[in-house]
Amino acid sequence: MRTKFGIVRIPDYIWAPIWEGALIFVVALAAWAFGHPWLFSSLGPTAYEQAEKPHLKSARPYNVIVGHFVGLGCGFLSVAIMNAWGAPKVNETTSVSMARLGAAVIAVVATTFLNLKLDSGQPAALATALLISLGTYDTPMGALWIIVVVLILAAIGEPVRRLRLPKPQRE
Repeated sequence: MRTKFGIVRIPDYIWAPIWEGALIFVVALAAWAFGHPWLFSSLGPTAYEQAEKPHLKSARPYNVIVGHFVGLGCGFLSVAIMNAWGAPKVNETTSVSMARLGAAVIAVVATTFLNLKLDSGQPAALATALLISLGTYDTPMGALWIIVVVLILAAIGEPVRRLRLPKPQRE
């Protein structure tokens, strides 16, 4: 498709995947450069929203940062409530302990509740809560990694989000 000035317009089904891939690539490159496992499942949906659904509130930096941090905090709170610190990590076993199961439910409920109260809804924050409550990142170092990467993704994702907004909606 061409604009009225004869410039070829690249369709969204091409641009969106390129931008989503670019966002994850930057995070992956940082992870590789620093030698840390900074890639985790809740980054994909967040990058998707920033690039593919930039008009959604959940794609905005406030929602990305606060939403994920709420999920992080609720994940740790749920592990503490269920005393699941020593329970087997779900990604290392073939079963889910009752402590991890309870922690997961508490984490999801608390994350949803707090994000609704704070108007910081970010669907991928539930994945962050599950990463903690199920044991994948339930250490202080894991929490630090999540904080660093969410801040990186929010910082690099916001220019992409704004670029992808239709012109009249740009803020």
